[in-house]
Amino acid sequence: MKQQSLNLKFQEHIYLQDMQACSFFEEIFARCKNFIDGDGHSMILMGKEDMAKSFFFYALYNHLKKNNNCYFESIKRNSDLSFCEDLNEDIIFLDSYNSIYGSKNGEIWLFRLFNESKQKNAKVLFNNSFHDEQIPNLKDLESRMSSSLLINFPILSDEDKKIIILNFLKNRGLILSDQSIEFILSRYSRSLDNLIELYIKLDKISLVEKKNITIPLIKKTIDL
Repeated sequence: MKQQSLNLKFQEHIYLQDMQACSFFEEIFARCKNFIDGDGHSMILMGKEDMAKSFFFYALYNHLKKNNNCYFESIKRNSDLSFCEDLNEDIIFLDSYNSIYGSKNGEIWLFRLFNESKQKNAKVLFNNSFHDEQIPNLKDLESRMSSSLLINFPILSDEDKKIIILNFLKNRGLILSDQSIEFILSRYSRSLDNLIELYIKLDKISLVEKKNITIPLIKKTIDL
């Protein structure tokens, strides 16, 4: 399942403190902070954990925009890159930038964004989508992107997934017992994308049937 199919609208409710207990947090946050404080121009957040990366990426944006002039755009939701022409922000977040690889106009816009942001001494943070193309056709763009700092987001442990899921549920006003969560983690997909899709499905079913999310309901939903 690809993350873009979820349409979570989680962004305005996810914060760095929601992920601080995760095993990866200190290292990944420190590397991002060093980039922001340093002289580098562009950074790419890489890795197969698309959902977790997106959570962290937007949480970092929410954190930095408190004291900085920041801009966020997701290419998965807006493929029109004409916004590149008028950006005056100091820090630019571009989610799923590589989803436009293969589009001639899209690659040209991304190339312009890279060059113009560098001329303005703005920093650009890219979040890579594992599901999309990794190499652009435009060689000049490939050269620019290859100069970026790469930060590899690790594969999550079950405990990391549990922390992220609990905060996701809390931010949506959902309550599941630890027993129910452990049941799902031990019997369902290990993919965070699939796990969160399941919780959204359970939420809808519980609202329609006016039932709490219990283990019997979970069993029924996942056909156990």
